[in-house]
Amino acid sequence: MYLGYHVSAAGGLFNAFKEAEALDCTAIQIFVGSPQTWAAPNPPEKDIEKFIALRKASKVEKVLVHAAYLPNPSSPKASLRNISLKKMKDEAKVAYAIGADGYNFHCGSNADGTEQGIANAINTLNRLAELTDEKWPVRLILENDAGAGNRIGDTIEELAAIWHGLENKKRFGFCLDTCHLFVSGIDVGSKKAVDAMLKEFDTRIGLEHLYFLHMNDALFGLGSKKDRHANIGTGEIGLDGFRALLTNPKLKDKAFILETPRSGDLKKDIADINTLKKLIKK
Repeated sequence: MYLGYHVSAAGGLFNAFKEAEALDCTAIQIFVGSPQTWAAPNPPEKDIEKFIALRKASKVEKVLVHAAYLPNPSSPKASLRNISLKKMKDEAKVAYAIGADGYNFHCGSNADGTEQGIANAINTLNRLAELTDEKWPVRLILENDAGAGNRIGDTIEELAAIWHGLENKKRFGFCLDTCHLFVSGIDVGSKKAVDAMLKEFDTRIGLEHLYFLHMNDALFGLGSKKDRHANIGTGEIGLDGFRALLTNPKLKDKAFILETPRSGDLKKDIADINTLKKLIKK
C-alpha cells in the first residue's frame, strides 16, 4: 500500500520531493505544467534528470501525473477534442519521461448526451493510446467524475462502457475518487457500501485495472453533484468508509493519494495522512 498527496512541483518538477518528504509520502501526484493553460509542458532535460534522481533517493514508490483542467475528450466539438488530444499527448510525453506510473485525467462533458459523450471519449482515448504507444507508453488513467454539468464517467457503468470500447486495454487503468463517487450518488460511507461499490467495479471492469484512489472527504452530501473536497473525517463520508477502503485486502497494492484542502502549513497538512495511517491500524 502506498500513501501520499498531490504535491507542488512549482519552480521545477523535482521540487515535488520537498513536500513529499515533509508529508511522509510513498506516493505522490503532480502537475507537469500549468493546469489552466493549453501550452505544452516543456521541462528542461536537467529538471527531468533531477526528478528521476531524487525519486530514487526518496521513499516515493508511485508517481501519478494529473492532467490539466482544460482537456475535454468527450466534447461534442471536434476542435475541442483535437486540442484536448494534443494537450493530453504532450502531458503524457512528460509523464513518461519522468517515469510516472500513470497519467490521470477526466473524460470531460458532452451537452449532447451521455451516449455521444462516451463514444467521443472512446475515440479520443483510443487515438491518445495510438499516438503515445510507441515512444511514450505511460499508463493512461481514467478518473471517475462528480457528475455535474453533463459530465461523462460519473458512474461505474459509464466507466465500464468506455473501458469496453478501448482497443489497447493494456495501456489503460483507473483511479477512483471517493468524493466524486459519493457526490455522484455512489455511497462509500460504510464497509457495506464500499464492498458493494468494489464488487460492481470488479464485475464491470476488474479490480486489477484499478491502480489509484483519490482519498477525499466530501463537503456536500450523497448525490449532491457538488465536487468540493473536505479533509478526512470532517466531511459527509465519514471515517468508516475510508477505513473500509484502506483495510480491504483487494486494495493492498494500490496507491492512495490525498487531494484534501491544504492550509499551507505542512505541519498541519500532514494530519490527513496521519488519519489514514491510524485507520489502517484500527
